[in-house]
Amino acid sequence: MGIKFLRYCPTILWLAAILFASFMPSQHIKTSWLLFPQEDKVIHICMYLGLAALFLINSRHFFVVTLRRTLLTIGVICILSGAIELLQPVLSNRTCDLDDFFANSLGAIIGGFIGKKIANHFCNSSL
Repeated sequence: MGIKFLRYCPTILWLAAILFASFMPSQHIKTSWLLFPQEDKVIHICMYLGLAALFLINSRHFFVVTLRRTLLTIGVICILSGAIELLQPVLSNRTCDLDDFFANSLGAIIGGFIGKKIANHFCNSSL
């Protein structure tokens, strides 16, 4: 069980970073470093792209990454993203933003299919 858990460490660390960034109080967020308008949406896409891709790539050790499992992963990550957005006003004095949810979901979709492609490539090349 311990070895299996270790394979998911990159995914768990990535998720922890997302949770930390998502629930950081708004007064600690500096917007002066943004280079262009809506840059935060690009960051949201990248965060959730990485989460979905890492999960599926790490999962290749335990099961074949099928389309069904990819869609399930995307769905769960989108639900998680929605829950985070709904909890932000309660836990971190930040607003709930539907555009953030859409950016997160887009990242999960893109990352899901990239992760599936990479995971299946690793599985096929190791045979």
